[in-house]
Amino acid sequence: MEKQPSQHTPASIARNIGIGVITPVLAATIIYFFGFNRNDTTEFKKKKDATVRTWSAFVQNKSIFSTVFKQMNDSTITDIEVMRSRVNHEIDITLDNMENIKKEPNADQRVYSTIDITMQQIKEIKPIMNKFIDDMIAYSATNPSDDALKTFAVQKQEDIVAQMIDLRQRDSVRLSVFYDGLNKDYDVTLPKH
Repeated sequence: MEKQPSQHTPASIARNIGIGVITPVLAATIIYFFGFNRNDTTEFKKKKDATVRTWSAFVQNKSIFSTVFKQMNDSTITDIEVMRSRVNHEIDITLDNMENIKKEPNADQRVYSTIDITMQQIKEIKPIMNKFIDDMIAYSATNPSDDALKTFAVQKQEDIVAQMIDLRQRDSVRLSVFYDGLNKDYDVTLPKH
């Protein structure tokens, strides 16, 4: 069997790739420009309103979560097990509240994805916090000096802060793309998450 010469020259390959790239870009641009993606302005407005409302509830829930932890930090709780109980309770309540926020049926899917990512991060915070408390209890049980306990606590605090920074940064690009896309698509400025 004789080998057929290739009919794909560099010019034809470049043309095929160019057409393959240009066609979807032009189609998407035309659809966006003429608003064909907004089949019905009533439906678009309904989705926009639900998106803004759901996003606002999400940001408010995160703000409450942050405020409660700041208040715990400023409190005079002296029993570490009481602190553990409050930390776990606040995490559980925040997760439940976020599940409730997701019940809005008409919001943009990117809001639900943002909530899901945030919920996963909060779930990962729980064992980090509990390990910190366990480590503090275990070290305290060795009856260290006050200076040694303080040094240990500072090191553990630095470790937990580094873990939180890593956790927050892990999904930052995806969350930023969702946020920017929502603002652009609905011509709004959503509160920062």
